[in-house]
Amino acid sequence: MRSALSAFSFAALVTLAPACDSSEDTGNDFRGSLDVNIQMTMADGGSDDGSIVWEIVEAEVYEGLELDGQLHLFIENNAIYDAAGEKTCEVDSPALHSSRREVIAANGEVLFTVWRNFVFEGTVDVEVEKFDQVKKRFSDQLLFQYEPHEIFLGEANDGVRLMTTNTDITAQSEGRKLLMAALMTGKCGASGLPGYTF
Repeated sequence: MRSALSAFSFAALVTLAPACDSSEDTGNDFRGSLDVNIQMTMADGGSDDGSIVWEIVEAEVYEGLELDGQLHLFIENNAIYDAAGEKTCEVDSPALHSSRREVIAANGEVLFTVWRNFVFEGTVDVEVEKFDQVKKRFSDQLLFQYEPHEIFLGEANDGVRLMTTNTDITAQSEGRKLLMAALMTGKCGASGLPGYTF
């Protein structure tokens, strides 16, 4: 009986082994398990005016609502493409097992780094875990802070509320957070947030 159970256990392990292959792709930075469709609405510095600027639907970004059919950008693997199909940017992890992600332009320039719910301009080498320390070192590079349904220019405490969303954006993947930063700043083939220059 014991040898039969051992043989069964070994067979089960062999059957599951391919799923644990370390060379397998670890996943797409733009599609995390908690990512859902997002409508991004103008907040105009504090009062939500109800204008939906972009809607992110799975791997596609639309100007306005998806129903209008105006494809703006789309995602394939870890790359951002404009509506014409030209690759404009990609998301990369600068270090193995790092929680940081960067958006890299087609020319190799690092445009943004996301750390938790903060987006910084350029490269930010975050080695500390406390925001106060990060803010002290990189305050001049802080672009956006994401709150559950709001996006602020700078830190939420004293920043300008730029946009509101219909879903909790703090639960989205790092790739999604970087994509939203690219949309607002007009990078990676995006049109940029109307009325703002970054």
